[in-house]
Amino acid sequence: MRLFILASILAIASSVCAHGADERPATTEELITRNREIEARNLAARKCAPAIAEFEAQRMARRDRLMKRQTPTSTAPTPHYTSIQNSTCVLHPETIEGPYYIRNEYIRTDLRESQTGVSLVLDIGVINSRTCQPFSNAFVELWASNATGLYGGYPTGQPTHIKTDTFLRGGYFTNSAGIVEITTIYPGYYQGRTAHIHAMVHNNWKSGANGTLLSGSGNVNHIGQFFFDETWNDRVYATSPYNLNRQPRTLNTQDWILWGAGTGAFINLQYLGASSVSGGLLGYITVVVDGNANYRIQNTNSL
Repeated sequence: MRLFILASILAIASSVCAHGADERPATTEELITRNREIEARNLAARKCAPAIAEFEAQRMARRDRLMKRQTPTSTAPTPHYTSIQNSTCVLHPETIEGPYYIRNEYIRTDLRESQTGVSLVLDIGVINSRTCQPFSNAFVELWASNATGLYGGYPTGQPTHIKTDTFLRGGYFTNSAGIVEITTIYPGYYQGRTAHIHAMVHNNWKSGANGTLLSGSGNVNHIGQFFFDETWNDRVYATSPYNLNRQPRTLNTQDWILWGAGTGAFINLQYLGASSVSGGLLGYITVVVDGNANYRIQNTNSL
């Protein structure tokens, strides 16, 4: 039965075109292996559930106190989540790298450059599943498409501008508490893929003299993707410049990579300013990584 389900997913994935077509597993065996890895990570991280719950609650409470100090009327939003749900104790399962990674991107906390769209502040916590403790000095690297579904460096789906386009790419390292805050924009969709942000976690990493991450310098502990509830997608995509996107929209229910990631890969969102997306969004996610893992980066394109 399991083989039948996996084969069915592969069959559906084979029909995905444009960007998404390049991100499917090559074989049923590869998908089975990936599914087993996800199950193993679920088991490893469940023992960390209490630590993750406390970790997220502390981060949300700390930010709430800070926002209230900065707002004279004390109208800062109250965190929506105070504990982790049992179904999402692995908040960021492994997925695939995809075809649009670029090595050696800039070390920075604001990835937006001149890209327009809904500002998205991500509060990312990293926990080592081996110890259930926060993972300090882990480099969290992100990359995503812009509001109309285009990746920096790949304006036509081909790597024609990898040396010049750096928007919505890069990352920063976690502090002593295992937390990093990165600002980007809410990603657009493109044919075959729903809204998502790619993520990679590096350990024992090194930087270049020009302020970039040396992608192959340490260990890659995690490769995954962040997703968003469809209600948030609807709110954002009704605004400009997202509503200028002429690519066919792919919903969460149609994205086979999201199916494999499961509910644990969703970002917990809330309004950052006013009660609308125009004021920006704040998202929390905890990435549970195997501190001893070392995945191989597939893409050889480099900044």
